[in-house]
Amino acid sequence: MTIDGAPQPDQQPHLWDRHVSLYEEVFEPVTLGLAKMAIEALSLKPGASVIDSGAGAGGAALELARRGARVTAIDASAGMVARIMERAAEEGLQLEALVMDGQYLAFADASFDAAISVFGVILYPTAEAGIAELKRVIKPGGRVALITWTEPQAYELASELRAAAVSVIGELPAGELPAQLRFTGCDRFKAIFEAAGLCGIEISTATASLMAPSAQWLAERVAFAPGMAAMLDNFGRRKSEVLAEFRKRLEKRFGLAQIELQAKAFIGVAQKPV
Repeated sequence: MTIDGAPQPDQQPHLWDRHVSLYEEVFEPVTLGLAKMAIEALSLKPGASVIDSGAGAGGAALELARRGARVTAIDASAGMVARIMERAAEEGLQLEALVMDGQYLAFADASFDAAISVFGVILYPTAEAGIAELKRVIKPGGRVALITWTEPQAYELASELRAAAVSVIGELPAGELPAQLRFTGCDRFKAIFEAAGLCGIEISTATASLMAPSAQWLAERVAFAPGMAAMLDNFGRRKSEVLAEFRKRLEKRFGLAQIELQAKAFIGVAQKPV
């Protein structure tokens, strides 16, 4: 999904280079809980080789390595890949991390036992190509796990921020659907597995929680991804007012204590035919 033929901010790898630390600090903890569920669903054997496509700052890849998998993490953001390797070295973990476009994987057919993508493939300009490539590079009988958002109305971070903006600015102009919300319907999500020729498709729903020590802390860090930063910048001179209202709304709900905002996701798992 693009705007006038151009990728959306979250689809531009060089923009992610600017958000590595914030994404890891603020949002990776949300996605990691979901990633652990997807890893369990892969039913990996000890020492299995796994490719993580669109690996971000490495949350899922590092968790796989901790569990003894042989991991190759790929991401189109050089900054994210550098951070994965840095974190692996800090923990003494063995894994490979490469800068690569997940729509065109530079691996031979049947190179891996399994594949995972945590909000990676679903963000690619051509998500269907991303999952088709994962199918190609895993062995017959291997499993692929993808995670995507569902029920955007239940994504509390976005709904609270939008409500704050409406309170400050008034009715917001209609915008194009963010690329990461293309597959919120179960049938639409299932279709990309089917288009890749995968079988035994299982889709479950899980709840993720964004935890923050305070509303102020989150308001200062909410631009943790290119799309979030672009949305805030679109508020122009009213940006600081919107963030102040965002903080105010959260403090009304949670006081000055820790806050918890929920979101719902699909975890889809399928198999390459034998």
